[in-house]
Amino acid sequence: MMYVVNSTLFDPSLSRSTHRRLVEFGVLLASLAMFFWPAQGVADLDRQAKTPIVVMLSLDGFRADYLDKFPDQSRNLRGVADQGLKTSGLLPGFPSSTFPNHYSIVTGLYPGRHGIIGNGFYDRARDARYRLGDRKAVEDGTWYGGEPLWVAVEKAGMRAASYFWVGSEADVQGIRPSYYKTYDGSIANAERVDQVLDWLQLPIGERPNFVTLYFSTVDSAGHRYGPDSTEVKQAVASVDKQVGRLVTGLAGIDHPVYLMVSSDHGMQQVDADQTVFLADVMALGRWRGSNQIIPGGAYAFFYSDDVQLVSQTFDDLNRVDGLTVLRPAQFPGVLNFPQSGPRIPDLVAVVEAPKYIGFHRGKGRKPPQGAHGYLSATTPTMKGIFFATGPGIAPNTQVPDVDNVHIFPLVLSLLGIPNSRETDGDLSVLGSYLMGQAE
Repeated sequence: MMYVVNSTLFDPSLSRSTHRRLVEFGVLLASLAMFFWPAQGVADLDRQAKTPIVVMLSLDGFRADYLDKFPDQSRNLRGVADQGLKTSGLLPGFPSSTFPNHYSIVTGLYPGRHGIIGNGFYDRARDARYRLGDRKAVEDGTWYGGEPLWVAVEKAGMRAASYFWVGSEADVQGIRPSYYKTYDGSIANAERVDQVLDWLQLPIGERPNFVTLYFSTVDSAGHRYGPDSTEVKQAVASVDKQVGRLVTGLAGIDHPVYLMVSSDHGMQQVDADQTVFLADVMALGRWRGSNQIIPGGAYAFFYSDDVQLVSQTFDDLNRVDGLTVLRPAQFPGVLNFPQSGPRIPDLVAVVEAPKYIGFHRGKGRKPPQGAHGYLSATTPTMKGIFFATGPGIAPNTQVPDVDNVHIFPLVLSLLGIPNSRETDGDLSVLGSYLMGQAE
């Protein structure tokens, strides 16, 4: 531990005796620190040395069937899947979007429980909107509920690192990972892999026991060109190459390592000709001012204190084929949302794939080629992936579809952190597939 001597100790205006007393007091504090603090430091170092490393890689928008669709472009990923545990599909919570589900994976809570209920939403108590592109909101820890894995790790006396993950740039509970990066999509995936491997080469005491890593390549291609496109095939090949580099690098780490590969959601081909334009089916002009509509592509959130307007909008939308409109009483069973709360909409509208929700016919951006956000229970293309390899995980372990909230308790168990936190995840769902590593 390093100490900096305050400059007032050398203030010429102070008497010689005062100087002496200040110096003696400083020496006493340093001595006490050396007596009490190293013991805690030794304990933390010992724990870090005995605890395995968990590396969690997210491949945004990587659909569950991409391994089968693009076998020659996913050799490294299929190798990871074959070496350990593989789910037939990882089921996202509603909406099947990036921000809600990345945060569900690291908190073990459904979006309606941790509060990040979409890539964008409105909070009545704050009278403010959360948007994925709003840096002030994204970095404000008061928006985020639950306890993400990196917070749990740091509280346990170990270090965590994040090369991008939803929430990792915010001071959730006043804590950030020891090492983290501010999101910049222009940084090459190879550079991200290199940094993760560099972190894992740090000496014990500085080396993280939990690391997140994020690639958006496949998702971006899926949105722009559609999930069946040549561009998605190329994107799969690109991330697969970096997965191979990561696996090779992890093999050189002289410490037990678990590698988990997941995705937040899948991808659905959109039929632009089946776009539901809200202006065609409801009184869109009345939804202004304090009446808010938050679009999500496959869904939309409606917020209003005008009971009559909400009722009329429900009736209007309910007449549209292929669109489901839900009131709060239906949220718990269908969406896993609570019935009320400052962020809970007064109505939620969800279209069936391959439809899309727009505002005005002939105005604004055209629908993307690919989209997500649909109900995963009725839309198989929303399924993502989950693979896990490491000590005690038998090769070729096949697991049925699981909700993504069950990853959280598994990671805590592998890191030896007691799970006393409120969670929707259940350790037995994935822990039962480990050979004596999880109870």
